[in-house]
Amino acid sequence: MTGWAILLQWSRLGLSAAIFLSAARLLPLAEIGAFATAFALPKLLQTLHKAGVCELRITAEAPDRPIFLLSLATGLAAALLCLAATPVLPADSRPHLLALTALPLLNALAAPSEGALRRALRLRALALRTLAAQGLAAGLTLFGLMQGWGAWSLTGFALINAGLNAAFSLVLAPPRLTARGPALPLIPELARLTLRPLLNAATFPTVQFLIGLALGLPAAGAFQIAARLVELVDTLALAPLRYLALPRFKAMVGTAGFAAKLRKSVWRVALIVAVVYPATAALAPAALPLLGPEKAQAALPLLPPLLLTGALSAVLMPLIQALVALGQSGLPLRLAAVTFGLSLTLLLPVLTHPQALWALPLGQTVAALVFLRQARTANATLAHRS
Repeated sequence: MTGWAILLQWSRLGLSAAIFLSAARLLPLAEIGAFATAFALPKLLQTLHKAGVCELRITAEAPDRPIFLLSLATGLAAALLCLAATPVLPADSRPHLLALTALPLLNALAAPSEGALRRALRLRALALRTLAAQGLAAGLTLFGLMQGWGAWSLTGFALINAGLNAAFSLVLAPPRLTARGPALPLIPELARLTLRPLLNAATFPTVQFLIGLALGLPAAGAFQIAARLVELVDTLALAPLRYLALPRFKAMVGTAGFAAKLRKSVWRVALIVAVVYPATAALAPAALPLLGPEKAQAALPLLPPLLLTGALSAVLMPLIQALVALGQSGLPLRLAAVTFGLSLTLLLPVLTHPQALWALPLGQTVAALVFLRQARTANATLAHRS
């Protein structure tokens, strides 16, 4: 099962980041920024389906029909939000966002079936589905780049990948729409399941959006290159552990080995972080020039604060997952909210300063210290219960 989880996460996140970095070698910063600024909002909103609706399908004892209808309704609302945001964007980003308004609807079609596959622990089917969809979309993207389609190749990758994932998911786990049930009572649970992942995922897309608006598309392109590299490092090093941490902690709730499992997980993640993130920072000056001297010069100064932000998130992951497994999700939710709010509060006044991105790890560190202090009492309670 672990092997399929690794393949699933690497094919889902790693291949996407690798395709983007390959495209970044061929595209100018302004075109990269045009796509990245347009993609920021749909990327953030996909949390509603990839986390919220999927987990609702896993946890809720409800028929498929109300969950499917709720997924479609939220997908339509997210698409309308993207459409409403289009006039705010720089002119070169607007056509891309208009095309990407289809993404929430495609994710809405796929999410209930993906949740059913995860509930049944059909990780092999999920991994092969994702690998096939990403592989086909990647091939078409590379063809488009060779044909000179520019940033539209990346927009096409996002749409084709989402469409294929939706089609494959519906074939593998078709929803049973005959059994009726109310959808409205499911909304509070969907909101609860979505809010924390949404806040956790919100910082980078929000900063991407703000940079595109305030500093221009080349600056947005540089940020996207640095952010995608951090995303690739996180995927290769930690995404499989994160994907499996919650079910493994959940299985050990109430056992004598829970506290030991938590300690082992913290040390394992800390060791990975201590090796991988400094190594990335050390190798980046030699690796990024492969994308082009201009892109390396623009992206390299942004990388250290983003790597530190990723490292801090990674170290906290086992404790957060353990608290969620034990039904104490309030603290992780507050951490996500405070981190997001404090990071943006520190960033916005200095957004035009070259070192502005150091506000992100600073805000995250302050929020983490408050969280760890509050978690002491909760941790003692958890250890006693286990």
